[in-house]
Amino acid sequence: MFLLPGILATLLLKYVTIGTSVTWSFFNVTVQDMPGEFVGLQNYINLFTAPDFGITFGNTLVYLGLTLLLCFLVPIIQAVILNEIRSKKLKNWFSTLYILPAVIPGTVIIVIWRWIWNPEYGVANYIFGLFGLENQAWLSDPELVKLCIVIPGILGGGLSVLLYYAAILGVPKDIYEAAELDGCSGWKKVRYIILPNIKFIILVQLIMTVIGTFQIMDVIFQFTNGGPAGASNSLGLNIYKLFNEQFQYGQGSALSTVLLLIIAIITLIQLKVSKTDAD
Repeated sequence: MFLLPGILATLLLKYVTIGTSVTWSFFNVTVQDMPGEFVGLQNYINLFTAPDFGITFGNTLVYLGLTLLLCFLVPIIQAVILNEIRSKKLKNWFSTLYILPAVIPGTVIIVIWRWIWNPEYGVANYIFGLFGLENQAWLSDPELVKLCIVIPGILGGGLSVLLYYAAILGVPKDIYEAAELDGCSGWKKVRYIILPNIKFIILVQLIMTVIGTFQIMDVIFQFTNGGPAGASNSLGLNIYKLFNEQFQYGQGSALSTVLLLIIAIITLIQLKVSKTDAD
């Protein structure tokens, strides 16, 4: 009974908000008139026929690919390497290093990375200069900007590393001992022992990574606000702009609904694949 008010409040805030967004997607919503005139699928038509929708959707897919490669796979590799380190002091040092970015405010991290990517006095160009390479306009180059936005996530993925590492430590020691007796070591140990025993954690992290990437907005907003010329824009940032800059609440709700459906479909597919593997 004590939990009931909190549960009801959570359900109210979550599902009423989703229901309102879906409803508004069929109306021409304005500040003065809510929900406004019923327009059917017109908001969706305007959304899909907008000249920048394809670019924005493509950018989001690029973010997803880069994030899966750099921020999803890399932490798994780091956790496996951390497990192989025999020195306890070195393990503790790396564990502290991984968790440190999680306790630093996000705004501070953004400021640090903006300084790193600064074309005039940034660390990235300084390192390039040491090797005789030309300076790059990191956040102003359409070919580099998306990579520059994703790279900070590698350092921010320290908690994922520790999560995978904890899961690896949870694998029974007798399994390792039996594998060693059978000559299973190195890559074979990772493939046949470690990965199968932590696949549930991997699946959860995969789902969270996909959802988070499709919703990515704040980092882009603080780095480039979608520039240059929309090269770093994303679906999440586009929703923010439709609501807070263009005041197109109906179209913003339509895009939110589309994004919700995309995330739901991908999540269901991942769960289905996982269930099939388990069977």
